[in-house]
Amino acid sequence: MASKQSIVLIISAILLTICSASNISAQDATCETQGDSTQDRIGCLDSDGDGWSDPDGNWTVAMGADAFPNNSSENADLDGDGLGDNSDDDIDGDGVVNVDDVWPMDGIIWSDSDGDGFADQGLHELSDNCPFAYGKSRIRLVGCSDIDGDFMPDIYDDDADGDGIRNELERAASSGTILYDPFNPLSTPKDTDRDTIPDVIDDDNDNDGWPDLVELDRGSDIYDGDETPFNLYFGINTGIFYSGGLSGNSFSFDYDAESLEISISAFMEIVFEELVIPLLLIPTYFAIFYARASKYRAMLAKIESAKDSDELIELEKEVNAMVKEKRIKVYHGLVLRNAIEEMESSFGGESNSLEEE
Repeated sequence: MASKQSIVLIISAILLTICSASNISAQDATCETQGDSTQDRIGCLDSDGDGWSDPDGNWTVAMGADAFPNNSSENADLDGDGLGDNSDDDIDGDGVVNVDDVWPMDGIIWSDSDGDGFADQGLHELSDNCPFAYGKSRIRLVGCSDIDGDFMPDIYDDDADGDGIRNELERAASSGTILYDPFNPLSTPKDTDRDTIPDVIDDDNDNDGWPDLVELDRGSDIYDGDETPFNLYFGINTGIFYSGGLSGNSFSFDYDAESLEISISAFMEIVFEELVIPLLLIPTYFAIFYARASKYRAMLAKIESAKDSDELIELEKEVNAMVKEKRIKVYHGLVLRNAIEEMESSFGGESNSLEEE
């Protein structure tokens, strides 16, 4: 048990030493021997005169000291293969020569197939989640398509093309003849009030609080936020909504389908939509009335001027036909038949009048 504790203490001490050493900067590391170094430490021993200080007890090769203190053409050996980086064709020792290595100083990554700056290899902070598709996303997925450049990959972006309208709303605004592409910022449905809801599916295109259907019904411009059914007349507000009671919230100028509307606009709607049709039909009624009356009077004149019973028989047939075809009113037909009977009496005989079926 004691030996295990000793091992743990030794390992902890080693790790602490390594961590402490790695945290020492070149400026903090003192020189054991003064010299002319200028690159890592200033004024320390530099045997080969290349500017990099020789390693000593305070500053090791791992910390940045000269890995080749007696070779002025080399100072570092990144992969630890004994070959200086200046002459090593594969500095990071990943098996890919420097000229073909996108990251020649990183032994874990080396290629970028789609050229987006993220590595094909995994298990690295620069690893590409979409290695064969160019992309600059940073959130959730790295290196995937990001059309609008907001760093959110298109597959997770509610507005992939960044045009201000959500993907599903662009699809909803599409029709059989117009198809909007949520991944193309140049393919964007019109949104007059810029509320991110396309006009074709927006109940209030000018965002004035009045539904488009109501504004269209009242003659108000559905694309003008300053025009509502209340200010259509006289250039002032001519209406109000009453929700009941007598509190401070009982009256409002804002549209409320549940409240009672008291306005010139509502009154005009009733007049023109509820009464205009009956009013327009009055002339038609009079025209039909006078047309039938004229036919009645003309037929009555024919009956009164008849010369004999045979002529009355033909006139009676014509009267029956006029009644059936509604060219004269029924009571006009009865009056004309009575006139025929009176004329027959004056001729001293009865006609063989036809019975209406």
